[in-house]
Amino acid sequence: MSFIYTLRYMLDPRANTPAKDQKLIDFVKKGQIDDVAFFINGEEMNHSHLTRSETERWLDAIKPLQKELAEIGVTTSLNPWTTIMHSDRGYHVNPEIGFNTFVDLDGNKAKDMACPADPKWRQYLAETYAQYASIHPRRLWLEDDFRHYNHSPLKLMCFCDYHMQLYNQKLPHEETRSEFVAKLLQPGEPTLERKVYLDQARIEMIETEHLIEQAVHQVSPETDLAQMTSYPDWHALEGRDWNKLFSVQAGEGHPKIARPHLPAYNEVAPLQYGRAFEEYTRITAAFLGENAELYPELESYMYSPLVKSLSFTKFQIISTALIGSQGILLNLFDMMGNGINNNWQYAEMLAEIKPFVNQLVEKRLPIDHLSGIKILVDQDSSYHIQTTTGKDIQELLPHEKNWASLLGSFSFATTIFPLTTNSRLTGETLAVSGQLLRNLTNTQISDLIANNHVLLDGESIQVLLDRGLGSLLHIKKAEWHLHRSNYQVFEQADGHTVEGVDNPRITMLQQTGSYLKLEYQPNSNVSIWSYAYNSLDEKLGNVMAIVDDHILILPIDQDPAHGWEAQFTTYKQGLLQQMINSICPADYLVEMPNVKLLVQEDRTAAWLSNFTLDGYQQINWHLAAPLPSDTVTIIRKRGNKLERKQVQIHIEHDIATIDEPLSPLETIQLCF
Repeated sequence: MSFIYTLRYMLDPRANTPAKDQKLIDFVKKGQIDDVAFFINGEEMNHSHLTRSETERWLDAIKPLQKELAEIGVTTSLNPWTTIMHSDRGYHVNPEIGFNTFVDLDGNKAKDMACPADPKWRQYLAETYAQYASIHPRRLWLEDDFRHYNHSPLKLMCFCDYHMQLYNQKLPHEETRSEFVAKLLQPGEPTLERKVYLDQARIEMIETEHLIEQAVHQVSPETDLAQMTSYPDWHALEGRDWNKLFSVQAGEGHPKIARPHLPAYNEVAPLQYGRAFEEYTRITAAFLGENAELYPELESYMYSPLVKSLSFTKFQIISTALIGSQGILLNLFDMMGNGINNNWQYAEMLAEIKPFVNQLVEKRLPIDHLSGIKILVDQDSSYHIQTTTGKDIQELLPHEKNWASLLGSFSFATTIFPLTTNSRLTGETLAVSGQLLRNLTNTQISDLIANNHVLLDGESIQVLLDRGLGSLLHIKKAEWHLHRSNYQVFEQADGHTVEGVDNPRITMLQQTGSYLKLEYQPNSNVSIWSYAYNSLDEKLGNVMAIVDDHILILPIDQDPAHGWEAQFTTYKQGLLQQMINSICPADYLVEMPNVKLLVQEDRTAAWLSNFTLDGYQQINWHLAAPLPSDTVTIIRKRGNKLERKQVQIHIEHDIATIDEPLSPLETIQLCF
């Protein structure tokens, strides 16, 4: 099985040359590229939505190269750069095309960005995609501007006159745009307006995908339709139904295909990338499921090794094994028609790692069948979230990714678990953050907490209090204290030792959420692990606790600017390892911060990926359950070769020691 390299490539029909074509062919051969996805009307070359004749010029320029590529066994795909349009860039919709543009929640009207329910736009898009299909591409991509948000300089859409008619048809009385938006966001229980908006956003994208799929497959039945995605929490704000949308897009007899976002267009610290990888890439993959084909996005904007090193690029490609990717979309060169730059040495880099990524896809990570702490997420959360001020659309974003980034960085084995109406969880270890519990009935919440080991944050606890379920945690009194209020300054784990430090302290002053001070009923089964203090070392109240021997409490919410950044310290890592291990078995790596551990459900395989610039001399793995063998085969890349090495495992006090190093930015596979 081959790991598919798809090169995204901008061919400028007006400035292309035979020399550029030859450099592309040479690069494809040398870099072992499997598929070339030609941009159409992209980025700097974009000049608004194209007419049929303008589109044909692009296709006519691509077809000769498509023929040449086919002769060397390389397929051609198409990456049209616009559906709705990413942003207004000085253009207006051509009157010959003539569809309406969207209006954002503040009443601002776009100049060049389509209204997603406009019938003329839908017809135009379906007909245009049928035209693309006329050259029979392997895959035909929908860009990630196919969304209701992030269309600069405007905000969330759409609130045009046509959409207001659609909304008002489902309301008991007619409302203006400003009235509707105010009720969409208003604090307290979610309104009918919220449901009407999300339902409409959800269905109009599904309907449009269906029109496109029908038009494309009438022309080219063999072409696979594929879609690029953005941030899953923002997709919740447009009511995205992941399974329905991608099933409709695929059509009968075709796979669901997606390009998950890899959150580093420029090189960043790998440990920071590791947090975002959990929050965006892994959550997107979980919503799509292991039966989808995933080709993540490797982009180096604004391109060249000045933006991203070869080492980091290699690391990004290889570590996509952690979502079971079957390939990668490579946006390595600019979108202005400069073509291939051989000085950047990308072809050599791609050829070097191809044997290893081919091996990783042979034993593909099964994202639906991983063991470890289940991080709960829900695509429907924006339907149920309660806002606090009702003034900012971001108040509708779910806060369900915090445990994912924290526990992943702390080297716990985790899996992302999308909740559905059929979810029945018992005997599991679950991590819940944000307002996800609002999606459940009181009975479902009680069952979830009673029948599992559960990690809860402050927002989750507030949901229990709002529902009158504080007794599940024996809560007598609860009081919020705002972040940076100088009430709480640090958290201290009195009576505990982490990494040789007695009573370790962790800041509560900044770059963390507000503090939910909890007082528990007398004589209840609550073990307090840490306390809040002020700057005068005065004890203020309880912080981390274990309730009834199976509920772990982290009573903070999400800082608007910094999330849970203050939690990323090895003192909190060690404390959490001790706490979780005291209530249930857990797989985690010992003294290997920022190394990700993913474990297959049947424990026959595991994946380790080092998201730091530090190396480790040996692997120390705290086991939740026995391994199936006392030897392991380690599959890794050594230089430009694939290495398979069988190693003995030494186990003492539930710690499995594998006497093999793990280099900076290295990903390995373990097979038992």
